[in-house]
Amino acid sequence: MNINLLTASKIKELRAKNNLTAEAVANMLKISKGAYSQLENGHTEITLSRVEALSQIFNVSLADIIPSSVVNNQTNNGDHGVNVSNSSAHTVNNFYTNEESLESIMQIIKSALQGKANPQ
Repeated sequence: MNINLLTASKIKELRAKNNLTAEAVANMLKISKGAYSQLENGHTEITLSRVEALSQIFNVSLADIIPSSVVNNQTNNGDHGVNVSNSSAHTVNNFYTNEESLESIMQIIKSALQGKANPQ
């Protein structure tokens, strides 16, 4: 499954958990309700700035929005994402626990998104 669909599912879950309407989140993001719907349904590629804005709206970390089953693997996977086993997901989840690791994850996400924007 691609990162947009996995992330979209998580965004929808977080919105519901926070008792927010799609329209309310769209307004907070300063986008139309239709544009937000496209984002939440995985039809629009999510940008890092959008993930950062959503993390602030939902009061969660970036790691809470980007599912732990998605990791960057630029050398082995053309879409920059690969599903991992449960034991690997546990390792990834442990990686999210400190500030230095979160900075590393931010760099990975930025690289992956830049790779999508600038295909070779």
